[in-house]
Amino acid sequence: MAKTWLYGIEENLSGEENMQRDRMMAEACAADEVPRLRFYSWSPWTLSLGYNQKDERIDREAIAAHGYELVRRPTGGRAVFHAQEITYGVAMPTDNRGVHETYAMISKGLNYGFGLLGATDIEFSRSSPDFREHYRDLDSDGCFSASALNELTWQGRKVVGSAQRRYGSVLLQHGSILLGPAHLDIVEFLGIPEERRQRMRASLQEKTATLSDILSSPLPQFGEIARALLEGFVQVFGIPSIRLEDHYLITPTISTMEIAA
Repeated sequence: MAKTWLYGIEENLSGEENMQRDRMMAEACAADEVPRLRFYSWSPWTLSLGYNQKDERIDREAIAAHGYELVRRPTGGRAVFHAQEITYGVAMPTDNRGVHETYAMISKGLNYGFGLLGATDIEFSRSSPDFREHYRDLDSDGCFSASALNELTWQGRKVVGSAQRRYGSVLLQHGSILLGPAHLDIVEFLGIPEERRQRMRASLQEKTATLSDILSSPLPQFGEIARALLEGFVQVFGIPSIRLEDHYLITPTISTMEIAA
């Protein structure tokens, strides 16, 4: 693993901008083998689909009527409504590690950061459903409808929804960290009957938890959350040097600011 990582923190980017940056981050890592990490938010709020997810049940008119966007992720998985959340993205060499191992390492980094924020009772999901069977369920359009192995949960409820894709010896993983309840509104953008919509909303509410649910204190600001999660990666991955880079998506230049690890 490289000794130096690059990171960026970006608020209020569009869905297309965010997904383009994640793709560029993976391409840059493939070129120079320098791991990259970013934390970001979405403006306007955006519904994203997995790379191979069919979109015939998506109500595009409803999305447009709310002023939101629709985008397709470079990774797999199901639909996510990116609203009250902080999203992380990481691109790094696999170093011959398997999917489950890298998932677990990234989850450990996130969980360390959650602990710094006061969320100390988050756990790892110890099993995965049969996703092929799960996705046959008509109420499973959303990513947060089930937890995969090594995803983070609180009292059995999913806190982070992640997806990983591999490009040769480099992986790209990104995921949504729920801050508030607006992710439940995904049901409003599915072309389904009202009865199913209400059933799906109730199921999602039962299966998900947000940082606002978990923390006993008021929710910190975006920047404070991002810095805590960054510190989690520094500690878990043993990063001796991490740099805030204005152009972290490309090969590093001399225009960097050293951050003490």
